Amino acid sequence: MSRDVLSVLLASILWFLSGLSAKAETVGTAAASQANASQQPTLKEQVIQMPAGSQVEVRLLNKERFRGRLGEISDEGFTVQIAQENRIESRKVAFGDVKSVKVMGNNEKKRGILIGVAAAFGILLVLALTIGHLGRED
Repeated sequence: MSRDVLSVLLASILWFLSGLSAKAETVGTAAASQANASQQPTLKEQVIQMPAGSQVEVRLLNKERFRGRLGEISDEGFTVQIAQENRIESRKVAFGDVKSVKVMGNNEKKRGILIGVAAAFGILLVLALTIGHLGRED
């Protein structure tokens, strides 16, 4: 009986996780195809469309990378508030120095959810194995 329960539990876990990864790939593929179908906005247009105060990751042409909150935007560039030790530093960034800017949050949240779900299923698996082992007569 415990082997049947364990088999069903493992099959359910695999089915659930495959569905999550397939959905994530579909969303990523759809977003990429939409981006390629329309003309790519300029870096300045991308930054202007980002919500004020968004958590962003900035990659510069000199390969430097940093994260912070999006601040003021001007014709020449934008500012990023970076938390360092016990203070917040405002860093001005010129559009000409930037390779890319992306809003942080969506992928990290999805990754956290997937890790949480996998951990929960792992705990359930350990419990199922323990209960199955205790219920077995040697």
